[in-house]
Amino acid sequence: MKSHFLRSVSLSKILTITTLMSALVAGCGGGSSNAPVTPVVTPDVANPLGSGHFEAATFIKTVNVADVAAALPTDVAAAVKPLYSVDTYKITYTTTDAAGRSVIASGLAAIPRKATSIASPVLSYQHATIKIDAGAPSNHATADEPAVLFASLGYLVSATDYVGYGASKGLPHPYLLATPTAVSVIDFMTATSRWRQMKAIADNGQVFLTGYSEGAYASMATLRLLTQNKTASTILPVSTYIGAGPYDVVLTLNATLDAIRKDNPILGALISPGFLKILGANDRANVRNLLLLSALGTQSDISFDPTFLDNFLNDDYSSITVQSNVYDWTPQSPIQFFHGRDDTTVPYANTDLAFHTMTKRVAPSLTELTDCPAKPSEHLACVPSFLINDITRLSAVARGL
Repeated sequence: MKSHFLRSVSLSKILTITTLMSALVAGCGGGSSNAPVTPVVTPDVANPLGSGHFEAATFIKTVNVADVAAALPTDVAAAVKPLYSVDTYKITYTTTDAAGRSVIASGLAAIPRKATSIASPVLSYQHATIKIDAGAPSNHATADEPAVLFASLGYLVSATDYVGYGASKGLPHPYLLATPTAVSVIDFMTATSRWRQMKAIADNGQVFLTGYSEGAYASMATLRLLTQNKTASTILPVSTYIGAGPYDVVLTLNATLDAIRKDNPILGALISPGFLKILGANDRANVRNLLLLSALGTQSDISFDPTFLDNFLNDDYSSITVQSNVYDWTPQSPIQFFHGRDDTTVPYANTDLAFHTMTKRVAPSLTELTDCPAKPSEHLACVPSFLINDITRLSAVARGL
């Protein structure tokens, strides 16, 4: 667990031209006893073509519960007790890319080995930034994969790879683009729900969302899209627990530039959006490509869509607001935030702004903010505390674990 989850969110902040992108292109026991729920199984499941269509499922392997427990970092193991071995499957499904084109993508379905009569809650886990395709959930069905850990606690876990990983490797990953990110998550939730019904794997109607860093951003974007497109048949999550996400992309990039300017004014001026706008589109593209290459390195095999960075370097804040920012809307279901005040990778101001903006719009009972207790509470250092709090908070309301 430690090696993959922490690697997904780690970042070395360096005062070079890599900082602007690399600060973002890196990240992330049982439940309460309640009244029993009645499993609902529909053998003949509608699976229409188009978004959310379940394509195929390939069994990967069973991960033993003892291996999951052994993979936990010491501080997490003291608070978290895996309960079940986990069957893992690579699921392919239909979704759309940032241009709205239909694509076949993939993700991981992790199923706890329980008695078949137990209906379980569903958890959609969104992963942090990953530079190598081998780290995507469907390619990483191991004991230290977060999706497997959550399944070992009793959840039916859906973890999309996102477009650009897994079956859709080679296509641009819509990094910090809210709608295409959310669509890939929701379509995977739909596809895995259809697959579970075909396999008579019953859920109890409870749905949860969670993620850290980019995973928090993806979860927020997903919850927003579900909420704003809610229909009579939409099931909103029982709870969403997210940590250290760049919900305000302009704020995040500006904070990164400010840090660069303090230590290297010349370099800060060079990559100033206003300065690049004067130089023209070709120069901005050259700087953008250099930033991407420097941040991702020559070992990355993922193509990141540069739209959010192009918008920033072009001073096009209105486009970032529409395409990327996810903090200013009205939730209709509980959302719990977690962040470290000392975070220099994704500034704490992201969470503070999102929390207070939403709290002004809704009943206080729907929003909650927890500060990371680590000293210092940096992005990487807060991952274990996030994981412990995440599991504890969700399990307090989850049934059938």
